[in-house]
Amino acid sequence: MKNYWVLSLIIGLIVLFFFPEPETNFLSYFLTAIFFIVLTIMLFKKFKK
Repeated sequence: MKNYWVLSLIIGLIVLFFFPEPETNFLSYFLTAIFFIVLTIMLFKKFKK
C-alpha cells in the first residue's frame, strides 16, 4: 500500500517540475489533480476491502 503513495508522489513531483507555470499549463495541473483524486479514491476502495 505504501509503495503506491510513494510512486504517485514521485510522479506528481515530476509532472510539476516539467510544468512549472500553472498560468500557462493549466490543463496539465488540472489533469494531474484529477489523476491524484482518482488514485486516492481507488486506494481507499482497495484499503477498505
